[in-house]
Amino acid sequence: MSSLKELFGFVRLRIRGGPNKGRWWSATSGSRYLRGDFVRGKASCLERLVQPGEVVWDIGAHRGFTVLVESRVVGPHGRVFAFEPNPESRRLLERHLRWNHVSNATVFPWAMGKSDGTTPFGWERRNPDAATLPALEKRSSSLACHLGGEGHVVEVRHVDGLIARGVAPAPTMLKIDVEGADLDVLEGASGLLAREPRLAIVLATHNAALHDACCARLRRDGFEIIEAANVATGRRDGWAAIGDADLLAFKPARPVPELVKSAFAAISIHG
Repeated sequence: MSSLKELFGFVRLRIRGGPNKGRWWSATSGSRYLRGDFVRGKASCLERLVQPGEVVWDIGAHRGFTVLVESRVVGPHGRVFAFEPNPESRRLLERHLRWNHVSNATVFPWAMGKSDGTTPFGWERRNPDAATLPALEKRSSSLACHLGGEGHVVEVRHVDGLIARGVAPAPTMLKIDVEGADLDVLEGASGLLAREPRLAIVLATHNAALHDACCARLRRDGFEIIEAANVATGRRDGWAAIGDADLLAFKPARPVPELVKSAFAAISIHG
């Protein structure tokens, strides 16, 4: 079964709709991607929110669906830096970039958090005492990460550290979807949050407490916040019913069209 899945991973098909219509995508990833329905609302908003020539960091880039959107919009004078610690997802991400001749995106293998270090990474607990591990080390992830089970230990970096060391230029756009390390990533970017007046953030949150903590953290640095409709659904039915919810945060100096604000606010449980 695994060899068959690997074989289908090299079969490429055209995406039939949405912001990535016409781009090549692996047949192994499922019909939602190929129809263009995967996080369609979020991807469409990113298409209008990202600006030509800017630097985007896509943290939790998964298989690259939003990276393809961002790389096209920033154009030849912009850059996209994609962070994906899961090796299976990262292989597909890099394959999709090659197939679509994307030359303005760089892929990093790190998980992102509050500080540098290492963390176990996968769907299952590493050991019976995992419930006592610090928040950064208890990170669970999507089904894609279940492929690695408990076997992965990955390097962790933080936003401010990478900027300070010149690994990548400071972004003016962050897309973050990190399966429960939401607040950790923001804390690791405290310098950027405080000093960049043009910064916009599209953030997926993974439970109500994390969502509220992230909103409070962002408001402290002067961000305006637009919540997607899936936030209200999560509060009513529980976060397990939606998987994750979305927010858009931006500084006053960042131009965000009213059309984008209203479109983001309408994003449902399917993204």
